[in-house]
Amino acid sequence: MTRNAKLRAADVAALERNHHTLLSLCLLLEEIATSGPSEIAPENWRTAADAMQPLLEDTHELEERSLFASFDRTVASPLSPGAVQRLRAEHRGDAHACKRVLQALTRLEAGNEPLVEQADRQLVTGFAEALRRHILCEQFMLETLIAAKDDRSLITT
Repeated sequence: MTRNAKLRAADVAALERNHHTLLSLCLLLEEIATSGPSEIAPENWRTAADAMQPLLEDTHELEERSLFASFDRTVASPLSPGAVQRLRAEHRGDAHACKRVLQALTRLEAGNEPLVEQADRQLVTGFAEALRRHILCEQFMLETLIAAKDDRSLITT
């Protein structure tokens, strides 16, 4: 990770697209978690399962390479390194949880015993909620960086 990386407009646009798509996938995951297998079109199960992990990995790589480095370098706050470290830790947790969610989607699609099914539904819903909160925090970081261009008190020398 380079400390003097700059947040480029192309990176911001890519992050915004990825965040939007991840948030849409969160809605789809919640729809799946609250519906029965016959209520969801088969292509929606595949869309969620096929798109989630590669998109999450791509987004995490972009955030770590561009967003976190820029935030850490730009924002003059003793809290920023801790915030960045916490988000990096969440990335590791999200990657692990994503694999478990993909397994749960497979079990939900196949239909299982009620106890297993309920646990899988809670896992999928919890993942979507956690991912939403994580994205909200990163969107706040983006807004802070954009505001820092106009407010020199946020920029370190």
